[in-house]
Amino acid sequence: MDSMELANYLEKVRYGRKISQEKFVDGVCSLRQYQRYRSGECEIPIEKLEAFTKRLGIPSQKLLKDFEKQKKEQDALMDQFYNAVANKDLEAVNRLKKLIEQDIIIEEENKLYYRYSLIRHELVSGSISRELGAKKISDLVGFPKILKNDYFTDIEVLMLSSLLDIIEGDLQKRLLERLTDLFDSQDFIMSGGSDLIYSTILVRLSKIYGILKDFNQVIHFCDLGIQHGLKYKRHYLFDNFYYYKALAYHELEDYYNYELSLFRCYNVLHMEENSVKTERFTKRIEKDFDINFNMFIVNYLNKEFN
Repeated sequence: MDSMELANYLEKVRYGRKISQEKFVDGVCSLRQYQRYRSGECEIPIEKLEAFTKRLGIPSQKLLKDFEKQKKEQDALMDQFYNAVANKDLEAVNRLKKLIEQDIIIEEENKLYYRYSLIRHELVSGSISRELGAKKISDLVGFPKILKNDYFTDIEVLMLSSLLDIIEGDLQKRLLERLTDLFDSQDFIMSGGSDLIYSTILVRLSKIYGILKDFNQVIHFCDLGIQHGLKYKRHYLFDNFYYYKALAYHELEDYYNYELSLFRCYNVLHMEENSVKTERFTKRIEKDFDINFNMFIVNYLNKEFN
């Protein structure tokens, strides 16, 4: 259990219980020492934790149980915010932003995730240039120095993967090679358990390899995303995975797998019942493959089942 995160949760509960910081720490530790706990400069001793929970009027075991629950809820909230940014859902972005900012973010990783999502929002809304966006993300994650690390968190890899679309030349090549190596030996990525993050990274890798015309790698990373989703019975971004597989197989002139991938992409889209997304994908697919998507599906079914 992270002592700094726990201290931030204590602060959240203190604020909610309407107890001043001065009264909260009085007789337990100095205000300066309390700030050291919150900044992670030192660990909270067990006896201090017990004193703080007693001052809150909450049994320590109950507080610790709720601490873990709150962390999971904030994890989900950060995913929702990032997803709203990615989908350019301005109404959801503004609503979730207000919700997040009125609370204390417990985990340092979620603070990083939130700051990154805000930069992505600036990028997708066009309020900053791609160059400035790349600089902000690079500064936030410590790129390119971070590439020397042996271990990465999933949030760090998410931020790094977003740079693939922005940076060019040798830096892009170095970054792509490092991210590819990480997924070839996934023990080096410390996951927070977010399917959204994992799938988003793999979609970005599939896309960049498609641009580079390395179609076997496109298929490889799409399959990783699909296998992960099937394992955990979640289908986040499967439409993208099957779409990119269809593009790759079409370029490789493997028309059997091209048609199968496009058929599965159609199934995923209609299973979600998201008319806006379905319409967007349909336009993209019809332009890319010069087909009528609905007629393609009818002809595919006639061929496969007649």
